[in-house]
Amino acid sequence: MTRPQSIERCLREPVIPVVWEPGVHAPLIGQASTVFVQGGSLVELPRVVDRFESSELTDVALFAHIDLIAGLENSEAGLEYIASLRRFSGVVTVHHHLARPARQLRLKTIVRLFLSDSRAVERGVAIASKSQADAIEILPAAAAVKVAHDFAHCAMPRIAGGLCRTEADVREALASGCRAVTSTRPELWRLNGP
Repeated sequence: MTRPQSIERCLREPVIPVVWEPGVHAPLIGQASTVFVQGGSLVELPRVVDRFESSELTDVALFAHIDLIAGLENSEAGLEYIASLRRFSGVVTVHHHLARPARQLRLKTIVRLFLSDSRAVERGVAIASKSQADAIEILPAAAAVKVAHDFAHCAMPRIAGGLCRTEADVREALASGCRAVTSTRPELWRLNGP
């Protein structure tokens, strides 16, 4: 798959599966527009990428969570490695300063923001406003709903992540203005597709 031209294509389905490998859920994952790959080790990553080459998964954009793959540096060198694999459309990271070098490597960037209190919200809004990221992921999802007004002026798309357990949670996040929700739950991945 060639890397998508816009983040819009990556966010056309409402639920982003978070997995290490597709496994038995490949047909279900294939209905998503994007998948976040996290949880394994750097040495296994090329093999995992190969598993996403099956025909049912070739249209899915892959994002590597560079902070949550053991042995992968969340640095420019780590970005270069991800870009060299060619299958990845982008990266997910808490390190907003990596957005610019990622863009130079033609990788999309989703910056993760953990919102635990009012100061974190203020800092998150500042990061979103000045960051060159393509999107932000706000964790937990319940916080993304509560602070929707604070982020309403940010031009970049918002994703809600963490602790979305039900279809109602997903619907609430989407109604608040989030473009998608990340989830490790196959029952929520079923909200994608036809």
